[in-house]
Amino acid sequence: MRKIYSALDIGSSYIKLVVGEFINNRLNILCALKKETRGFKNNQITNSDTLIKSINCILNEASLKLNFKITKLIVNIPTDYNDFLMSDGMIKLENEVVSTNDIIKVMQECTLNRIKANDELIASLPIIFNVGDNETNSPFGKRGKTISVKSVLVSTDKKKVYDLVKLLEKCDIQVIDITTTGLVDYYNFKCREFDGVNMVVVNIGYTTTNISVFSKGIYINNICLEVGASAIDAQTAKHFNIRKKDAIFLRETYGRLVNDNLKDEDDVLITDLDGKEIRINRYELCKFISKQLHDIIKLIKKNINDLTKKEISYIIITGGLAEFKDLGILLDQEFDNVKLGNIEEIGARDNSFSVSIGALKYFNEKLSLRGKDFGMLSDEDIELLTNGNSKLESGESLLGKVFSYFFDN
Repeated sequence: MRKIYSALDIGSSYIKLVVGEFINNRLNILCALKKETRGFKNNQITNSDTLIKSINCILNEASLKLNFKITKLIVNIPTDYNDFLMSDGMIKLENEVVSTNDIIKVMQECTLNRIKANDELIASLPIIFNVGDNETNSPFGKRGKTISVKSVLVSTDKKKVYDLVKLLEKCDIQVIDITTTGLVDYYNFKCREFDGVNMVVVNIGYTTTNISVFSKGIYINNICLEVGASAIDAQTAKHFNIRKKDAIFLRETYGRLVNDNLKDEDDVLITDLDGKEIRINRYELCKFISKQLHDIIKLIKKNINDLTKKEISYIIITGGLAEFKDLGILLDQEFDNVKLGNIEEIGARDNSFSVSIGALKYFNEKLSLRGKDFGMLSDEDIELLTNGNSKLESGESLLGKVFSYFFDN
């Protein structure tokens, strides 16, 4: 079975879709797309019909590129908060050898009646398993009379989860798993050296900044700040008396950390709110944007200190604003142990794809732990992908329900 999966990340500025295939446990990007979001702001659906059109637009483009229709997705849920709960569970082994179903059952056992009524479980992250008296991180096939697990349960607002899943059903999409930003950002950059240290992953998006704390590979805390690139654009628009969309253009096209070399650059011509053509000095523009960005970085630093008093070995900065030119110089002024996210996958080397890529890696590892094989594509889809004879149609299809998080509903 070919391990081809698709992940969708809906942000306030852009919708990101990544389709990838795992070969020998290495992710290969088949398609990575980014389209403007409409009908969704500040982690809220503001117009269902418009958002459906935005989602269908990116799905249709991907389907044309890949030559098959995407019908199953891993979906990241943009959240304002995550709750964390330590939990455990134990079951007896019928055959005294741990099977896939045993792993699923014991992980379900540790979630039963643990989540608040208005919350929805997003992830059950195993810390350690015990098979009999022996600790292990890989219980499959081990022998014993019982299996137990200690896990961190991550939950969030149930309404947001269900609203988004129901909306995707209207796009003929079957949601096979849900994720949350901080968790999958970590999986995007996860490596062995992170397993024994405390670290922070920061995703600076358009309207929000997500700060997530991990201790020895365990997700322990998170905060979502209502600040991002949008705040910079709003202040730029106000300062220069221009439209916000022009402020976005200026930031994305000319924005960089201010330096003396910019004094020799040509001015930028743009029309202000009074209809007059004005000249904006490049040096003054970048000086203003740099100041706004520096304020965000200082706010991030303050919130990291509030979230944890533990010594932090690594801070990784990702998200769309991580692509800002020379951001690394500014970060080094505030932190001793920080680095910009470096996405290695060819075809998606942009930090705005961090969540979607991380969702694919998280899903793949989740399946591996449970000893599960799962494919999002039918045999016909695989044939269309490989031979290029398109048979895409726009017909209706029955919608499947959301899979259980452990795939045995």
